[in-house]
Amino acid sequence: MAVIAVAPLPGSPRHCDPPSLILSRAVADAQTFRDLGVDALLLENSYDLPYVKPPLPRTAVLLMTEIAREVRARFEGPIGIQLLEAANEDALEVAAAADLDFLRVEGYVFAHIGGAGLIEGCAGRLLRRRRDLGVDHIRVFADLKKKHCSHALTADLSIVDELKQAEFFLVDGVVVTGPRTGEPPAVGELERVRRHASVPVWIGSGITPENLPRYFARADGFIVGSAFRQEGRFLGRVDLQRVEGFMRVWKRCWQTSPIRREDPIL
Repeated sequence: MAVIAVAPLPGSPRHCDPPSLILSRAVADAQTFRDLGVDALLLENSYDLPYVKPPLPRTAVLLMTEIAREVRARFEGPIGIQLLEAANEDALEVAAAADLDFLRVEGYVFAHIGGAGLIEGCAGRLLRRRRDLGVDHIRVFADLKKKHCSHALTADLSIVDELKQAEFFLVDGVVVTGPRTGEPPAVGELERVRRHASVPVWIGSGITPENLPRYFARADGFIVGSAFRQEGRFLGRVDLQRVEGFMRVWKRCWQTSPIRREDPIL
C-alpha cells in the first residue's frame, strides 16, 4: 500500500498552492502507483506540519474530500485515509463521502501524548459516528503504541495489552510501527502482536526493498511512504525508479513466499 502525501492543505503553515494544483499532484501520484502495480492507497495530510488536533479547518476537509473522490474515480483497489493529528472523525467524513474503504486511526484506545498534546481514545465516538453515517463497511485499522508519541500514560500496558483492548473495542485491524517515521518495528514486538492478534496486522513504517524480504511473512499488509520518495525522504516527491525497484522486490517475495494472502480490507 502506498501513501499519497497530499500537499499542504488550507490552514496549514506551509499552504501556498491553489486547490487545483494540490488535487492534480495527488491524482498524478495515484496514477503512478496504479500503473506500477501498487494494490492499495492511503491518503494522508503528511505536509500539514506541525499537526494540530481536530477539528481540522473546514476548507481542508472539503479539499481532501474532493481529492479522495478524484482518486477513487481512477483507482479500483482499496483506498484509505488518515488525517493527522488524530482527526479520525474528519477522516471518516471524507471516507464516507468519497466511498473509501478504510481509515488508519491513531488514538483508538487509551490515551497518549502526541506532538499536539493529549490524544484520548476515540473508538466509542468513531464507531458510533460510522453507524450514524451508515458506513459500517469502512474498516478501521488502528495504530498500536503510535509512533512519534509518548506512552508514559500507559507504561504499565504492553503493546499486546493495547492490541487486546483494540480488539475488544471492535477494531478491524492494527498497525505496528517503529518509534519514528522511516524506522521499522522491532521484529520481536511485531511477532508478539501476530501471535496474539485475531485481526490483520499491518506494518506502518520503515519498510524498504532491503528489509522487505525479512518482514514479508511477518505481516498481513505494508504501508509504504518514504521508500517510494526521492532519497527515501518522508516528504520527498514520488520517485518512479524507487517505486519500480520496490515493486520488483515485492513481486519476488510474493512469488517465493508460501503465504498467499487475501487482501485484509475486503
